[in-house]
Amino acid sequence: MFGDYFYPLIVVVCIATFIGMLFGNGLSMDRLYPATVRMVVVFATFLCSYYLISFAVAKFSPSLLGFAPKRLETDKLICYSMVVVMLIDMCLGLFPNFRIIAWIVQFYTVKIVWEGVDVVLRIPEDKRLAYTMIVSAMILLVPVLLGRTMSTISVNI
Repeated sequence: MFGDYFYPLIVVVCIATFIGMLFGNGLSMDRLYPATVRMVVVFATFLCSYYLISFAVAKFSPSLLGFAPKRLETDKLICYSMVVVMLIDMCLGLFPNFRIIAWIVQFYTVKIVWEGVDVVLRIPEDKRLAYTMIVSAMILLVPVLLGRTMSTISVNI
């Protein structure tokens, strides 16, 4: 799943970000360094976000659900649910003026998590809404917060 799906998707998002910054307002070699730094920030953001979310879900799931779902199943749920956030970042890397559309489309992540919680994890109906909201909030917020933090740090490099 990771080598065939998740990691290549991260690379595609990074390449789109690099191209978007490099060719944003015409090709300029002055943009090569900032584009490269931004590409590395995007790569690190999504990779670290995935592992942070996976760790957090593994820690809070037993207390919320009363049982510990299999780690591979929760990893699949997180991996497939992060796709919308990654595709939004890819589109914003190429077309930065589409930010309003990105705000609207990101709520599709909640729908993916809702369906994934039922199909992949088979969580009881009474705990499904709370679990969906918590996982969706993490998937939507962790990459944004981590990306802003890494961008702030990378400016000072």
